[in-house]
Amino acid sequence: MNQAQATLHTARLRLVPYADEHYPLSKALDQDPEVMKHIGFGRPLTDDETKQVHDWLLKSCTYLPGFGTWVAYAEGHSEPIGWWILAATPKDPTKPTENFDTSRSETGYRLLREHWGKGYATEGSKEVIRHGFQGLGLNEVFGETMTVNKPSRKVMEKLGMKHVDTWFNEYPTPPPGIEEGEVRYRITREEWEAGQYESPPSSV
Repeated sequence: MNQAQATLHTARLRLVPYADEHYPLSKALDQDPEVMKHIGFGRPLTDDETKQVHDWLLKSCTYLPGFGTWVAYAEGHSEPIGWWILAATPKDPTKPTENFDTSRSETGYRLLREHWGKGYATEGSKEVIRHGFQGLGLNEVFGETMTVNKPSRKVMEKLGMKHVDTWFNEYPTPPPGIEEGEVRYRITREEWEAGQYESPPSSV
């Protein structure tokens, strides 16, 4: 079922495989305090941390054929607006770079703040999930965020993903709001095929 990472298309977006040339986009996202409010440490990343994220995104495109990170170019914009991912999920969490599960994947995205509220988050995510089920033969796709991150939870709900878990971790430098926990949402192939992922147009 696996294939080389493909360029994906929606009505308004062209999603291309993440490459080294996309580092400026990654840096702009990682160093925006609003974008990072509910991610990682809950603060903008340093230059060194941003480079580590960039390297991780590049590696995400190499673990399994067809999986990886895509950068989106929107109709009418010459510069990229954000990235989306289908991450290869290790079978053993203690060995994060080997023995990947080809039946499931974690999805997520980061979108430049000036493009929020235009429906791109949902539009791009729908296409990435479609690729996961139709192109890669996945059985499930899941996403995770902080409980207090209502916009991201709304996007996952509009994708037909269901809340399946809430958990609480301790962090050396806890981001604001983490005391309310973290949540996982999931959609299965059967749910996607049944059309339960469909929803009215969204501004998210």
